[in-house]
Amino acid sequence: MASLMLDDQIRRNKNATVRLFLVVFLIVALLVLVVGYVFLGSILLSAVLALVIGGIYLAIASASGTSAILRSARARPANPAVREEKLLLYKVEELAIAAQIPVPKVYVQEDDDINAFATGKDPEHGIVCVTTTALRELDPEELEGVLAHELAHIKNYDIRVTTYAIALIGLVAILGEIVWRAMFFGGGRRDSKVHPVVFLLAIAVMILAPLLSRMVYFAISRSREYLADATGAHLSRNPEGLARALEKIGSRQPRPHHGDRTVASLYFDNPFRRLGRKERGSVWSTHPPIAERVRRLRGQS
Repeated sequence: MASLMLDDQIRRNKNATVRLFLVVFLIVALLVLVVGYVFLGSILLSAVLALVIGGIYLAIASASGTSAILRSARARPANPAVREEKLLLYKVEELAIAAQIPVPKVYVQEDDDINAFATGKDPEHGIVCVTTTALRELDPEELEGVLAHELAHIKNYDIRVTTYAIALIGLVAILGEIVWRAMFFGGGRRDSKVHPVVFLLAIAVMILAPLLSRMVYFAISRSREYLADATGAHLSRNPEGLARALEKIGSRQPRPHHGDRTVASLYFDNPFRRLGRKERGSVWSTHPPIAERVRRLRGQS
């Protein structure tokens, strides 16, 4: 029964990600339509411009993303001469075999927080990083649950999904900037008349598109966290270990985190969110509430 429930969670969260991506594509398409009709005089020209800019942005993000993330975390390769890190290497290898993916490289981050993250553009280039505090304070079952969650991100191509989502959001921002510059510095369709209602709708789209696209990005991030929880529980065959790790993280006093906020969504739990007084679900959150993640893992109704 538990396995069927986890399979159902995996299927539902994959479907949710597809739906959310469709929303982002619709936002981009609407913005391209606005740029083409109101300002450039050609929808085709606007579409070509969007494809070129988006392709360049995606290529740059894919090429430099992993190394930039590791530098931001100040991560170092795991040292097999250290007992805790040697056990970490063995456990990652064991779970990778269970997940039927290549064994990822393993890194360690010196940090006072219990946390971890995965990166890499595909399973062949996967990387798992765990904080030193997680190695010290999580028991074997809890650590296995966290590692299974991170390997699930690699197995599910979540880094690639995130890269595509960020590229689309960047494209929305770039197109919006082009439109604003056309409005205030020239370049619009001054030789033709645009109906005032259409013009006002165009302004509304330009204002709302960046906000809506970021909201959808955060929703994609939360959906992928639920998916990684379900997949990780499936890999480890022990949802309780992952649930206990989440509870342990939620019960700890906040720790200052000095890393880059732009990569906060990659972590097992948002290292910045817990600095608030109370955890709440929000459309601007990169991670779901811990209590809801635990509830789903334990199959509570």
